[in-house]
Amino acid sequence: MDTKILVSLSHQVAMERQMDIIANNIANMNTTSYKRESVMFNEYLSDIGGSLPDSFKKVSFVQEMGVAREMTNGELLTTSNPLDVALEGGGMFKVRKANGDTAYTRNGHFALSQDNELITAAGHLILDEEDQTIQFPPNSPTFKIAEDGTVSTKETGQIGKIGVLQFENYGAMKKIGDNLYSAEEVGVPGTGYRLAQGMLETSNVSPVLEITNMIHLSRAYAQTANLIDKVQQSTSSAINRIAKFA
Repeated sequence: MDTKILVSLSHQVAMERQMDIIANNIANMNTTSYKRESVMFNEYLSDIGGSLPDSFKKVSFVQEMGVAREMTNGELLTTSNPLDVALEGGGMFKVRKANGDTAYTRNGHFALSQDNELITAAGHLILDEEDQTIQFPPNSPTFKIAEDGTVSTKETGQIGKIGVLQFENYGAMKKIGDNLYSAEEVGVPGTGYRLAQGMLETSNVSPVLEITNMIHLSRAYAQTANLIDKVQQSTSSAINRIAKFA
């Protein structure tokens, strides 16, 4: 196959991947604390061999390198629900799933279990700085979650401190459902963050930006498709001319 077609196809595959990411961003624009994603690409050089000079043997393709996750804060939405907690700054809440695995989330829409433990809306346990659950005393009508994550009630005082961990590479974290992520990297205790009780963090996706990117990408894809058609037509024309003289 013509090298120009192979290179163009690699660009089309890359653009299809970009379109998937953009569509996913738009689909999650109303998801609590969702972080905008973008795909990263790298140049991949391939040696086509033959008797050409070295400068002509190297062909540049497009290779996906991973997903970048934009961790800028979304807007804070007041809910007046004392179990809603918005996380400002870097970091993620630490969660224990039903199977015992550790996961992480930015979604601070919390609830209380039947055992009065602090949980996510999907029922996963929220952990404190010591990887322990946060147990509320029974019949506690009022409680406070301070900016540093300290949870206290008027009757018993401090009962725990919500754990917040920070990571160096958020893009390497994997989605595992329920607005949760897993990480191979070991997180470190968060610094410079602030918790806001009675509020939730909205998505940081800008619909106008995503739609604009989608339009530009669609046009680029169409231009690449036209280029492939022209290369194929040129090749067919050359073959037909050679056949006439053969």
